Amino acid sequence: MTRTLILAVVIASASAHAQPVPSPDTVPPLAQIHDEAQLDEILTSITQDPTIHVDDDKARAQAQALLIEGVHRLAVQAYDQALANFLDAYHRFPSPRILMTIASTLREMGRIADVANTYQRYLDDPATGAGTVAEVKGLLRKLDEQLAILVVHVSPPGSDLSIDGGPFVTVGSSLQLRVRPGTHAIRIRRGTELDQIDITTFEAETKDVTATLPITPAPSPTRSAPEHVAGWLLDRSYATEDGNGRERHVIDTTSGLEVKSYVPRFKLEDEAPPGEISADESISSGVVALARIDGNHWRGFAGGLGLAYAASNPVELELAGLKSDVWGAYLGVRYRFLTGMFRPYVAAGLPMFFFDDDNSASHVAIGGRAAGGLELEITGHLSVQADLGVEHFFNVGDVVYKMQTFEATVFAPTLGVIGRL
Repeated sequence: MTRTLILAVVIASASAHAQPVPSPDTVPPLAQIHDEAQLDEILTSITQDPTIHVDDDKARAQAQALLIEGVHRLAVQAYDQALANFLDAYHRFPSPRILMTIASTLREMGRIADVANTYQRYLDDPATGAGTVAEVKGLLRKLDEQLAILVVHVSPPGSDLSIDGGPFVTVGSSLQLRVRPGTHAIRIRRGTELDQIDITTFEAETKDVTATLPITPAPSPTRSAPEHVAGWLLDRSYATEDGNGRERHVIDTTSGLEVKSYVPRFKLEDEAPPGEISADESISSGVVALARIDGNHWRGFAGGLGLAYAASNPVELELAGLKSDVWGAYLGVRYRFLTGMFRPYVAAGLPMFFFDDDNSASHVAIGGRAAGGLELEITGHLSVQADLGVEHFFNVGDVVYKMQTFEATVFAPTLGVIGRL
């Protein structure tokens, strides 16, 4: 319900030149809008808002393409990737309505302190429409009952602050942000000098602390930094080159790697002239775990583990070991028709199994495989796949294993998970 309200605020704040929009009670969350035309109309009303100034009008098309792909990622609960796209869209096109989409995504991720700080940034933005301020203030007050407001004063002025291992932000006098109740580490830096203080916060508390570096003589207070900074997305889940600016990058909490914003090539051709968005269209190599299902043969279910080598953008080589009642291996190649979130492919390869027959004679059963399937990208580092395949083994003849004849041709679908670098 709250998410619906947030996204309704986004749409209701469309510029006056846009078409009338439904009342907040009838606007569904963006991720639930399956009509591409309706989604495009809503996002166009955001990115074509003439009150938002951009130096290059190409940023409007770039932001819209990023937003559309981000909504598609929300629909499959790929929150990190969706958030990366929304943050990049906001960096390119600083509409406060994109901030509300960011806040909605953060709420789905359970990051309520980040939601509250995003609301505050929305309220502080001079481009925010007056009609939404009271509603967002009410949402913020409810969140503040669960959070602590942290105010950190710096000495000497112009020092850098880092909260909970996040990026450093240059602060003229003080930094204010919402944090979850609990313990927090505050680091202060000026030049080569560095110190840390640890604090504990409680629900609905406003905590004032001073971070000091005993530098003698004290440096000049004149430094390029805002006097008072409203912190936004500053913990270790994000990276930025300028903590006082609007650029933020999502850090994958499992791998520690940056989740890059992404728009596939086929969407770029529709939403923006090719080359205007520097999208990461390549597919990296990784590790594949798979399950091979042979329902018509004694091999039955076989688990596999191996490597997926991205030889080129649409072509990937695969080498895996297999284990059922016997050991096996698979060497294959697949060709993808698309490189976006949905990646249909065809595949061919050589499966083989090593076993002793009922007469204790050793065999290597070598076959050929043809398959068609779909890979679904969950994040930039994780995808799942499924295909339907047929295998034919060439050298099995009348081999008998466990009182069954080795079938030459079998139907063998596979399911797999790929972790990519």
